Amino acid sequence: MRPEYVNLMNEARRIASRYRQPEFHASFKPELAVSRKVFFGDPLVAAVRDEVKERLNEDFGHGLRHATFVSLDAGALLLLEAETRIAPLIETQRLVALVQIAGLLHDIERTEPDHARLGANTAAWILRDHSLTTKERGHIVRAIANHEAFGTDETLLDPVGQLLSDALYDADKFRWGPENFTTTIWRMMEVWDLSVEEIIERYPWGMRGLERVKETFRTGIGRTYGPDIIDLGIEIGNEIYRFLLDYTTKG
Repeated sequence: MRPEYVNLMNEARRIASRYRQPEFHASFKPELAVSRKVFFGDPLVAAVRDEVKERLNEDFGHGLRHATFVSLDAGALLLLEAETRIAPLIETQRLVALVQIAGLLHDIERTEPDHARLGANTAAWILRDHSLTTKERGHIVRAIANHEAFGTDETLLDPVGQLLSDALYDADKFRWGPENFTTTIWRMMEVWDLSVEEIIERYPWGMRGLERVKETFRTGIGRTYGPDIIDLGIEIGNEIYRFLLDYTTKG
């Protein structure tokens, strides 16, 4: 990454560090801890992570770091929603592992057009030799196909599959909050070779997209806590925007 991009990203992270933690991450530490334990301790999740980590480059800020955060939040969302949405006898730890695998694979084709559908096909191929049932593999694949923002998602008849799909979507859209301004836009600058002036020109369009995504969360927890994450990102983003305007004036 160019030194200028690195310096700007570091300044954005310094700005963001002064803000509070999102309510979701402050309120559900036990569930997030369980999700983390599964992510780093489950052999199946580890096997998939090892297989795909080299393929998850940092283009557009959607590499392994992004996939890890999505997986951890998706696991916590699944735990929080499972009690009311699926039969209590279902082994939730296994479902946490499944949604985390979907989190690891959801952007496997991020640089391609229609990346959600193409990524679902690629994920099905990657998972063919892993210890998953046909139903489990189908849940993962359909969740990946359904994760695109503002797209037409498929309503699933199986409540477990629907829960995995919704948890993956919401965890991915949580990243449209502060992370969008501390990592993603700087990676986009790098890939597209944008100047600071070009980022400033695109900024209002991007902020409108953040406002729109607040209405799309799919789980009950996501609808309650997702808008707070996006609003926090917008607040941080507005300060970074002012910093960029000042940066170009001084430059």
